[in-house]
Amino acid sequence: MKTPRFQLLLALLIGLTAIRTRGVQDVSSETRPPQYVIGLSPFLDNSVKDDVYRRIIGFVLEDLPVNSSLALYDAYNLRTIAQIQVPDVRAFRSAKTRANQFKEPIHKLKDFLAANHEKPETKLNMKDAVHLPQFMDFVGQNLLGSNRSTTVILLGSPLYIDPKEPGFSMVDGYFPSDGHILANREQSVFGLKDRPTALVGVMVHCGYFGDPWVSELHKEKITRFWALYLQEQGAHLGAFSGDLATIFNAAHLNGAELREKGYALDRSRSKVEMLRISRDVGVADWITRELSPNHQQPPPSTTIGPMKIGIRWKGNIDLDLYAAARPGAEALFFEHTRCPEGYYFKDHRSSPEREYEFIEFETPVDIWKVEANVNFFEGRAPGGPSGEIRIEFDGRIYTGSFQIAAEHGNEGRSGSRHRDCWAHLDVPAILKLSPQRDAALR
Repeated sequence: MKTPRFQLLLALLIGLTAIRTRGVQDVSSETRPPQYVIGLSPFLDNSVKDDVYRRIIGFVLEDLPVNSSLALYDAYNLRTIAQIQVPDVRAFRSAKTRANQFKEPIHKLKDFLAANHEKPETKLNMKDAVHLPQFMDFVGQNLLGSNRSTTVILLGSPLYIDPKEPGFSMVDGYFPSDGHILANREQSVFGLKDRPTALVGVMVHCGYFGDPWVSELHKEKITRFWALYLQEQGAHLGAFSGDLATIFNAAHLNGAELREKGYALDRSRSKVEMLRISRDVGVADWITRELSPNHQQPPPSTTIGPMKIGIRWKGNIDLDLYAAARPGAEALFFEHTRCPEGYYFKDHRSSPEREYEFIEFETPVDIWKVEANVNFFEGRAPGGPSGEIRIEFDGRIYTGSFQIAAEHGNEGRSGSRHRDCWAHLDVPAILKLSPQRDAALR
């Protein structure tokens, strides 16, 4: 982005604003002077920077009321970009006056957008990244006052991405369970326990760019999560859109775009886990579809290859699958959803009749080295819970069953005292293999 382009945009904005018949809104009579906060991602694509600049400058020149303020921040690094105070003076109803008086903060915004900010070294896609929880903490701790109304505009990715805590990243269709909100900050970056009034009365409008969603369901899950995250602190999610005109119009109307769709936190789901929605609607077909009662498969023709292993069960209980590609390898489960060998997938609870989750080893594994176990995490089941095991290997689907002795969950604890809450899965046996047959395959 070159400086002349910004100068031309600013000149056009001043010219367009000058033809307005009534000038900038005067709200000096209000008892609560409004303050506006704009948080920007430092990693915006160059293709959207001109539009972002134009929208912000237009907001400054046209829509900021007199007797109000605007603070601009880097919403990833939590650094100040610029600050603007609009006096309760008649002259500041003029866009031309504002353009002249606010040259310095306008220039700082231009420099921020023009700069090539260094991204963290990571395999994660940092495009448009912001730290929404940390930024809203900053707003709550430093910018709120009893005599001011606060409107926040956040421009960046709606998907939380943090190389330092990749387990909480909302990439590849992942989204947090309600348990994250119910937890404390030591358990989750989204934890809000004992923080019910941190953002009382704050209105937040979130603008994003392009299509960051795996699916419409993914979009709905993320929207719901952020709405609840703000709601539990006394704030409100207003506009949530990929259209910047909608975002800034909602901010100008001061809450008229407040979302009417209500969300309720499910306090019975206290488990801190990342759930996943797949881009490929058929990715779970092997475990979700019903098989014939006499479904039988011959043993596989090889013992090394990609594998999917999953569990299915009924009832209002929570079971968890743990699996590692080999002894000593990273175990995949609900708190560790990705590793070099594959990923963990849990049903997003779209069906109340049957739960399921699975682990896919995308790189070839040796079936004799795979370690897999099921834990009874939460709930009660007279006689102990049972369920179905499914393994997709060598182009075939194999089935088996498991039984856990304990009648109530133990929240994933291990050790000899909790042995009854676990079931070991014998992968070779489920695949109808024996050591003798494996020797023949070799």
